[in-house]
Amino acid sequence: MDAFFSAYSLTSQIMFPILVFIIILIIKDLSRYSKLSDRISKILKDICDDLEDAGFGRNTNENDIKYIQRYISSKLKK
Repeated sequence: MDAFFSAYSLTSQIMFPILVFIIILIIKDLSRYSKLSDRISKILKDICDDLEDAGFGRNTNENDIKYIQRYISSKLKK
């Protein structure tokens, strides 16, 4: 039983820093995707603002993607 406990404690001492490192990498990666998502949202908002400035009306409760899709559909029908 002592050999098992010794092996377990040695393994846990080695694996803990590795697990912490992996968790830090995952958090950094998620942060990067969050920043990318914010940039995409800002670009979509800018496109919608430009469409509204051009005179294309927005429906109530319409999100940015639906608004852009409706604009593209209306231009393709013409």
